[in-house]
This record gives sequence, structure tokens and C-alpha cells, in this order.
Amino acid sequence: MKTKLIAIALLLAGMAPAVAQAPSGTPNSATAEEPAPAPEPPLVLLLDGLGVYIENDYIGVSALARPLQEQGFRTRTDSHLMTKTQGLVPDIIIGHSMGGETALRYSRSLARAGYPAPLVITVDAAPAPPACAVPRCINIAGPGFAQVRGATNISAWASGARFTSHAQLPTHPAVRQLILKETGAWMASRRAALVAANAAAGKPGKKPAPPSTAQAPAASAPAPAPSQSWSLPGWSVPNWQVPGWTVPGVTGRGG
Repeated sequence: MKTKLIAIALLLAGMAPAVAQAPSGTPNSATAEEPAPAPEPPLVLLLDGLGVYIENDYIGVSALARPLQEQGFRTRTDSHLMTKTQGLVPDIIIGHSMGGETALRYSRSLARAGYPAPLVITVDAAPAPPACAVPRCINIAGPGFAQVRGATNISAWASGARFTSHAQLPTHPAVRQLILKETGAWMASRRAALVAANAAAGKPGKKPAPPSTAQAPAASAPAPAPSQSWSLPGWSVPNWQVPGWTVPGVTGRGG
């Protein structure tokens, strides 16, 4: 019996070092690096024209919301008056009819305030669209609608949307394909830029934050000149009032 007790004592003594050297390489959960939060998807602002004040799948650009979301975008829809989205800083603005003119004017105001210039896509911009004031504008127009100076002007009829009414032009498959081709190319370019930034930072496993679409401008964004103000659109449309837009960093009315 005494011999058995001695053997058990020796066995326990031999196990002690193994217990003392219990896994020391296990990462401490308190000090483990927290994964970076996923960046918000880029934002597309959809602006419908006169008389289209609800989202629908038949007329206007609000029908583009679902396919744009499938491309990886967030979307917000509004009328050309921008009563629900004033102050928003989108990556892309798509506007139809008077919403197209609003898109051009609002993008100019954002650029003047120091925000990143959005991609602008207009369909039958009306009634008197201003020139494109940002690096990239695409205007898709049917017969009788104005060309946009400084934009890439595309004939809707030549693209396959012949004999389509002005109201239904944005929902025509040929026009929708043109728009989604541009937004898809924008998204692919953004993803390529993120990959290049990862490689330059030497951190292939982490994604840097994308260009901000937050409401406030970046600290390095130039402040607008004190004398800067918005000019009133020179429209003459019965019972229409100038939108009371508010762009962060700019005072006055839209122009």
C-alpha cells in the first residue's frame, strides 16, 4: 500500500510542470484586435420630376432603387423639390426631368461647399438644365430635350428607347441598362481603389474606410467663401416654387 502511495505522489509531481505550462500562446480576448466595422455602402440619390411624389415601378427613377441596391448601393428617393433629402451628401445623383435639373444644380452646390463631387446621371433633364459642374455627368435625352453642356449626352432613341414617353423613359429597359452600366462601372472603380489602397498600406486583410458620405465635410475640405450664395433657377413653370435646399457649409437658396 505504501508503495502505491509513493507511486501516485511521483506521478502527480511529474504532472505539475505540465499544469504550470498550460497554453500561454492563447490570445487574450481583452487585448485581441477588434475587427474594423464594415464601411457603409455608397449612396445614390434618386430625384423624380414634377408630379412624381411617391416611389413606384412605372415612371420616374425611383424604380431604379432595387437594382442599385443589388449592385451594392444604398438609395434614397425624393422629388425634384428635395423636401426629404436636403443636406444629404450622395456619391451619385440620378435625376429625371426637373429632378435632372435639380441633380445638376445640387451637385454644383456640393462641389462648391468642398464635398467630393458626385457622379450625375440625368434623364430628359428639364426645363433648362445648367452645365455640368462636376467631373462626370451623363445625360440621356429623347427628342426635344436639351443637351447638357459639359456632360456626355446620349440619345435615348439611338440607344433603343424609341417612341417612349417622357414619363416612362427612365423605366425603359435600354435606358435602365445605360444607367446601371454607369453605376456598375463606378462601383467597380471604387472597389479597385480600395484594393490598391490595401496593397499600398501593406494590409491585405483589412479594408480602409471608403470616401465618407457622412453629413459633415472632411476636416481638409475647403470652406466656402463667405460671399458665396446660391443663384435662383430661371424656371418659369406654373405653380412651381424654388426648392429650399440646405447644403452643409453653404447658406442661401439652391442654384
